[in-house]
Amino acid sequence: MLFKAVRHLGSKGPASHSDARALLLTTTLALVAIGLMMVLSASSFELAAQGKSPYETFYKQALWVGIGLAVLVVFSRLPLHLFRRYAGLILIGSFVLTLLVFTPLGIEVNGNRNWIGIGPITVQPSEFLKLGTIIWGANVLARRTRSSRNLRPFLFPVLPVSLAAVALVLAGKDLGTAAILVLIIAGLFFFAGASLTVFGAGLAVFALAAFAAVISSSNRTSRISAWLDPASAGTAEGLGYQGVQATYGLAGGGMFGVGMGQSRQKVHWIPEAHNDFIFAVLGEELGFVGAAVMLILFATLAFAIYRIATLSGELHVTLICGGALVWILAQTVLNISVVTGLVPVVGVPLPFISYGGSSMISLLALTGVLLSCSRHSERTATNN
Repeated sequence: MLFKAVRHLGSKGPASHSDARALLLTTTLALVAIGLMMVLSASSFELAAQGKSPYETFYKQALWVGIGLAVLVVFSRLPLHLFRRYAGLILIGSFVLTLLVFTPLGIEVNGNRNWIGIGPITVQPSEFLKLGTIIWGANVLARRTRSSRNLRPFLFPVLPVSLAAVALVLAGKDLGTAAILVLIIAGLFFFAGASLTVFGAGLAVFALAAFAAVISSSNRTSRISAWLDPASAGTAEGLGYQGVQATYGLAGGGMFGVGMGQSRQKVHWIPEAHNDFIFAVLGEELGFVGAAVMLILFATLAFAIYRIATLSGELHVTLICGGALVWILAQTVLNISVVTGLVPVVGVPLPFISYGGSSMISLLALTGVLLSCSRHSERTATNN
């Protein structure tokens, strides 16, 4: 599929809807494959040291990938008008799931209460809240901005609902996910044509909320102190430990890496190396070249989403693509910035790469929605 899309590149990229879909799907599958490979590499030694099967985490991730791919196929075949019709229900469902973290089902991990547990299964509802916000927000903004260019379509109901979603995530003390959600909402507003006044007001509210969230938590202020001086006495063994070890891993990878499965930092040095800090293991084992290939794949994925939007020319499709683009790119940049020490540690996974079922399923579901958008645009162009 990828070679088919490349052969038919025009001056602006994939020349047809089917080529754009092929590029999107193939790039997504390539990133998922890299993710599975890195999860196996990053988790196997630790599991073996504990007397468990070295494939345990890999098998779980493969199961989530299988479920996510099934959702992708189903969503890609659903007509776009169904997502429009049930956008409200999708949003309500994601809100209800997120509210469950404050019930006895909720699980607190590293100070964040953003998980629910049902038997042996744990779910992070905020990942599905991102998807619900994109589907619902794109639908509402596409309908309301078509007939009005003033502030009203943005101020009601999208802005209060968006603020409620962000507040719900912040209540669970998950500042990283809240930041990504804010950027997704800002992206929807941008592609819908919001004015700088709306952007300024929204960013001011979030900045105040983020500041309040930081100063109200001794853990967060300590993390910022550790980020500012990670090598200080005690810090490198405490809150700055993970960041310092990630830096050692990236530096040790050099140009071509130490070889697949040969990372030294994953051996009792980087805690939970298969989760948010998996990029450090990738950089150590595959080197600068491997990391660059992964970044090129993310850039290609972003370009495929961009082409789906430009080939469509329909506002609703553009908004969904814009929200998806911001979600994937913002989360990628934030995760890599954390691992490389450019920003303080916040818990966001690397899309398609890090271990986690909720993130994987929601992102593959998003990919299915994007494929549905492309098919809708192709049918519309054919009928016209």
